[in-house]
Amino acid sequence: MIKYLFIFSFLFSLGYGNIKLKDISSKPPCHAKDFMIWQYLKQDITPLEAEEAYRQVDNNKSHKLFNAYVKKTDNKQIKYKLKCKKIAHLNTIKNEKCLEFAFTPYRATKLTKIQRSELSKRIKSKSKIELLNILNEKHSLKAYKKYTPSTILTLFNSTGYKYRKKYLNIPLNKEFLNSLTRSWKISKFIQFIVHDNSFDKLQLSLLKMDGENLNSKNNFYLALNHLRHKNKKQAVEFFELSRLKAKHKIDVDKNDFWIFQITKDKKYLKKLLKSNDINIYTLFAKEQMDEKVENYFSNLVTESKDSNLSLSDPFHWDKIRKKIKTTKKEELFELAQFYKEKEMLPVQAYIIQKAYKHNKHGYIMPYDKYLKGLSLDNKALFYALMRQESLMIPAALSKSYALGLMQMMPFVTDDLSKRIEKPIKNYNDMFIPKNNIRYSRAHIKWMRKSLYHPLFIAYAYNGGMGFFKRYLLKNKFKKGEFEPFLSMEMMTNNESREYGKKVLANYVMYKKILGEEISIIHLFDTLMKPKKTDRFREQG
Repeated sequence: MIKYLFIFSFLFSLGYGNIKLKDISSKPPCHAKDFMIWQYLKQDITPLEAEEAYRQVDNNKSHKLFNAYVKKTDNKQIKYKLKCKKIAHLNTIKNEKCLEFAFTPYRATKLTKIQRSELSKRIKSKSKIELLNILNEKHSLKAYKKYTPSTILTLFNSTGYKYRKKYLNIPLNKEFLNSLTRSWKISKFIQFIVHDNSFDKLQLSLLKMDGENLNSKNNFYLALNHLRHKNKKQAVEFFELSRLKAKHKIDVDKNDFWIFQITKDKKYLKKLLKSNDINIYTLFAKEQMDEKVENYFSNLVTESKDSNLSLSDPFHWDKIRKKIKTTKKEELFELAQFYKEKEMLPVQAYIIQKAYKHNKHGYIMPYDKYLKGLSLDNKALFYALMRQESLMIPAALSKSYALGLMQMMPFVTDDLSKRIEKPIKNYNDMFIPKNNIRYSRAHIKWMRKSLYHPLFIAYAYNGGMGFFKRYLLKNKFKKGEFEPFLSMEMMTNNESREYGKKVLANYVMYKKILGEEISIIHLFDTLMKPKKTDRFREQG
């Protein structure tokens, strides 16, 4: 009972509109404290109180926190800088310091040649002067050779889609493209080109590029570019190079999967069978070769006694995480025994996976009592999302302050609170599993009206319904060679793309654990049948 009283007092003392400076000062520096400060900055406070609170921020690079602080502070330097940044037309700015703050490559494209020339005489930054000069050139390989790789790539990456499409889709030779690999900005350049067929000339140019000086991800994109241009032999070579440079298990598996798709050589399926990762690629191989997934657990031994710590308290979770992080690998199994209380099951599972070096995977289901009334299919979907969102930790808090088990964003929480019965009183209530799951059930019920496939629901849950609808209507997931896999790999939102894969793998595993018949191959095939995946394409 004492533990629950503590949680209750935590929630109400930190409730939106009730946080005091003394509450903030009493907490150790951590992400949970930053969230506390963010809420405080949204209260009716003085500029001096805002300054005192912001001085205690742990992550001063958080844009979300800074934006909340800016609205409360009377710091003249910050106000001046922001005022400059809001000025749309660079040529109207008289003060040179203000000009430096306001300058962006995109804004520079809105100027005339004469205005850019005049601006280059006033601005001090060498890189900005270079950019102004290159914008005044006729875009050609000959002109580009006068500039550094960083300037060339800034031109492409930061001037905006319309400018790129209108002016920058020009052919480049192999020597020049390879010279660009000296800059870390090359990754964004390659991704922009490969993901957008309007850059047809640049896509053809990338076919000449070497991959030795590029990382695994860039080689993977170059492989996809070759594949889309029917160069299967070259695609395999780049997939092999991407595999060689891969640092994560899933990236090794992804390349083996694609080489199999091209060559149909079962030795690559056998390589996938040897992988200890559970992902869509290894699940595909297991099904193809009629082998079972065995390197997982869904239950652990727990005790009914109460814990001294609460997983509904972000500060307690931060303390636990730090303990796990500083524990030696050989002592992790022993540490897991300290978290055998039933409510600490997610922590025990997290530690055990870490102790096994993620060669054994946990698919626990600790919140069944809040999922009553759902079909087994919906239950599998909820756990698939929850596992990816928070590892089942109720107090999970993202960098953007997504909240709790299902990582509900504050603005989504606000919107649902207007429509849901018995809404929560403050954001901290979302760290209580019952509340978080109740809200997410309402949210997913709404999503289910438009999306029927678990992968599509995952995309929309992560990137937003509007984003995914726009992506889907761009002629994606149509019949063709290497589909639906090409459409999956060409998802423009990097985070949503990888998130969707992981949720889909989780979904398959939970379906198996719950005793439901499931085939990942069938799920892939279904992606090509719009009537079974979404309502948007049905309606045209």
